Amino acid sequence: MVVIQLRAHKIEKQPPHAVIWCVGKCCTTTKLWKPLTTTRCLHLVPSNFAKIYMDRENLHAHQVLEESLKPYQIFATDVRLHPDVSSIELQEIVKCLPENASTSEVFAQFQRVCEYCHNTNSLISNNAFTAFVQQFCDRIHLLSDEELRGSLKALTLLPQEENVRVQNFVELWNILDIECCRRIEKWSTDELLLVCDAWYSLNLARICEYVWEALRKLGRKVIKMQPSQLVQTMFFCNIMRRTVFDMFDFEVNLAKCAKDMTLGELGVMSMGFFKTQTPIRNPELINYIYERLMQELDTVDEITFVAILKVLRYSSKLPQVDIMMKLLDKISAEKFNDMNLLTSLHVALLGCELQCCHEEIVEKILNKFHNEMSNTRLKDLERISLAVALFNIRTPKKTEDLLCQKILESLKGRIDEIMKHPKCFTNCLHYLTLRGFYDKEMLSVALDRRFLKHAVGSSLAISREIFNLDTFVKVNLANDNYEGNQLADKYRKTMGKMLTHYIPDNNPKYKLNATDRILLQMKEITAGFLPHCQLKHILPNYERADVVICYDRVKRKSVPLSPACPEDYNGIILTREQLLGDKLHEDIETVAFIIAGWNNVIRGKNRHTGLFDMKLKQLELLGHKSVVIYWHEWRELETRQDRINFVKRRLSSVINL
Repeated sequence: MVVIQLRAHKIEKQPPHAVIWCVGKCCTTTKLWKPLTTTRCLHLVPSNFAKIYMDRENLHAHQVLEESLKPYQIFATDVRLHPDVSSIELQEIVKCLPENASTSEVFAQFQRVCEYCHNTNSLISNNAFTAFVQQFCDRIHLLSDEELRGSLKALTLLPQEENVRVQNFVELWNILDIECCRRIEKWSTDELLLVCDAWYSLNLARICEYVWEALRKLGRKVIKMQPSQLVQTMFFCNIMRRTVFDMFDFEVNLAKCAKDMTLGELGVMSMGFFKTQTPIRNPELINYIYERLMQELDTVDEITFVAILKVLRYSSKLPQVDIMMKLLDKISAEKFNDMNLLTSLHVALLGCELQCCHEEIVEKILNKFHNEMSNTRLKDLERISLAVALFNIRTPKKTEDLLCQKILESLKGRIDEIMKHPKCFTNCLHYLTLRGFYDKEMLSVALDRRFLKHAVGSSLAISREIFNLDTFVKVNLANDNYEGNQLADKYRKTMGKMLTHYIPDNNPKYKLNATDRILLQMKEITAGFLPHCQLKHILPNYERADVVICYDRVKRKSVPLSPACPEDYNGIILTREQLLGDKLHEDIETVAFIIAGWNNVIRGKNRHTGLFDMKLKQLELLGHKSVVIYWHEWRELETRQDRINFVKRRLSSVINL
């Protein structure tokens, strides 16, 4: 019994409650921040129900397996076991069984008890069943494989308990779990999958030990599995949200048998790849999934469609840009009118990883969100705000501005959602600020120390969105009478150390990426005629450093940075005063040479991403000049002299070089 209690104790727990910090309200007369008149509390109750909630995706995926003609190992639970049992017969059943009772007799009695509980809606946790349950648990290790599976089937008949740890029920499923684990090594792949499905039917798959241990064994066989076994194994990986022995084997096997699968089965596989955070690396397989989706676009169901879109977004690389845009063309022309709001959202997000914006369909989706705002969740608002900010889209009818304003207004009435998903709230505010939309009161709430503790806890030092929000307040609202909360200097210093990328060096022990090499080359070229240039983070919330030049327009030469200029990685925003110190003069320009990598521009469009655009605006607000060098421009320069001439031309566009 000690073992049972320890295993039951492993069930995941959440904090019993969390205090909701009220959204601050600014008093118009005193400009002081005070809480609203009411205080709310949100109780985060652990998920203790015996029938753990199964979301629509998992239900749909399992339905795909059930309806398929392929031999999936599905655990049937709709079979009636015995005729009705009277209360008098029950009293005889639950009495202490004779010691010489055979295992098959004990098993038959257990089936009758479960049938009685099912018919009378009696709970197995009732004290009247305790002695019988203890006796049955003592015999479980003697059950045959068929009887063991029959016991799991009988458990599905029991009425739902208050939680999975009530007496009798916890003893039953724990001992059955232990016994199933003991038999894993002798069971075949089909038997393992069948019993996994039994635990799924009990809604205990993520709690019991068996499913995970079975997946570990199945993971060694993935490369040799039949298509039906492969899909079902991936289904359980999706349920567990954990990778098994080698997820690459799933991809190898899928590449061989994808043509033999229905689109629904490919959707189940896609769910598994996405939920286990495993991208598909085979470009031919990715292209095949694109092609299959386009072929069956008119018949694909919404859940399968979204599952495939998720894994395509997660897995696509630059070679898939053309086929991605081809898919979006087809969706816009043939399927958009039939899509619900959530599906439309995932279509909008499809190109986010590669900065590919299909203007036509994104505009349609923004308009759909604007018209159906009342049907959206906070999570959906966060994601559509991401698309608007990232793509930095400008539609002819200004739909994106209307949507941003409506989202901002909508947030004011979502206090309960905000407290349940506080990080979605802060992310949403960040994305809206990239488009110039903000609310001072909400910004102050997001940067309140107590709210941050609730939202990000000990992860504040690595919360880039909070770093960006605080920088927006300090730079963009510096002259806007903002009197709300801001991050303390000590937090920004920690963030500067954690989130600001290292300043690259030619030291061979450091590995440089392509952008770092361009940055160092640019500094070396510039130093040839402006010797005081340095690599600095003027805006530390942006991870990459820039080449910073202080240039005297009258003397037409560079000047060194002030000795008092703050050290690197301390989170301080560098103003002209900090860069120049006592040399501050209107004749001296401060210029930032900025590298625009491929992920800073919208592919095929003549515009920057929202975050990069905000960086340029903030540099301008701080009084700095900026010169943007695109990575492809630099790579086209073949000789050193070409690069020198190029840098001089670009500098001459902002200063009298």
